[in-house]
Amino acid sequence: MENKNETEIRLTTIASIVYPARNLNQGIDTWASLLGKEPTWQNEDFASFNIENMDISLSRLPWVDYPLIFWKVEDIEKAHSYFITNGAKAMVEIADGSLVEIGKGKAVEGNNHNPDTGVVDMPGARLAVLKAADGNLFALTQEVPFDWSENNE
Repeated sequence: MENKNETEIRLTTIASIVYPARNLNQGIDTWASLLGKEPTWQNEDFASFNIENMDISLSRLPWVDYPLIFWKVEDIEKAHSYFITNGAKAMVEIADGSLVEIGKGKAVEGNNHNPDTGVVDMPGARLAVLKAADGNLFALTQEVPFDWSENNE
């Protein structure tokens, strides 16, 4: 990949891996058994288990049909811009829950989604999914302060 920016950004730390789980309850039961613990957080579409400074997560939504790796970054806007400048394509979630390149489908609406960049603000994190020049998806996550003790659903 040709570096078009002066400041390079490298992906060095995996923050989480999101596995598809069309049957979320079955996925939760399976992973709770494998990991020996219950989810740290869950809602009707998503569950997350925290292990050893990373999350193993399950998504009922049809983002992808394979695990999606989220890389930890300090500044998601800066990292997102860097990878776009260097050939990646920003992805957005559309109404059916799947991901498409920006401009190839109408992004879901909501006050936590930026349809121009694909960056999503969630409790405890800012997220973005990108498509690398080779067609593989990768995701970025920036931790943000959040009090989980008051917001566990």
